[in-house]
Amino acid sequence: MNKRQRVFSLQPNKSPKAVFARRYASHLVPALNKININKTSSQVNHKSFEQTVKHEVDMALALSAQEFAWSRFLQHKLLSSVHEDPSESSKILERSNYKQDDEEGGGEIKKRLKELQKLLPGGEEMNMDEMLGEIGSYIVCLELQMLVLKSLVQDNTS
Repeated sequence: MNKRQRVFSLQPNKSPKAVFARRYASHLVPALNKININKTSSQVNHKSFEQTVKHEVDMALALSAQEFAWSRFLQHKLLSSVHEDPSESSKILERSNYKQDDEEGGGEIKKRLKELQKLLPGGEEMNMDEMLGEIGSYIVCLELQMLVLKSLVQDNTS
C-alpha cells in the first residue's frame, strides 16, 4: 500500500495581518525603548519628543510593509527629512465645498482622486491605476497600525 503524502502544512497559514502586526511591533518596540533610554527627565523637550515618537511610529509602518510602493516613498521621505515641522507633515487636507451641479460631470471625482493622491505617500508620483492599487494596502496597514498601537498602550497601562 502506498502512503499518501501530506499536501498541507500542519501549521496554520500565517495571516498577512498577523505578519504585519508582528513586523510592526518588532520595529516599533525597540525604537521606543531606545527613545525611552536616551531621554533624561531634565532634558525632555515635549515637542521634540513627540516628533521623535511620530517619526519612529511612521518608520515602523514603512519598514513593516516594504512590499508596497507607498511604503518605500514614506521611508524615503522619513529618511530625507528627519524631524520636519509636524504641522507640515501631518497636515490634514481641507475639504473643499464641491458643487452638486459640476459643469465637468466627473470633476468632483477627479478633485477627490487628486486629494487622495496627496494623502498616499508617493501618490502624487503615481498614475491613477498605481495609486488606486496601493491605497487599499495603505488603509489596511494604517488600521493594523492603530490596532497594534492600541494594544501596546493597553499593555502598558494595565
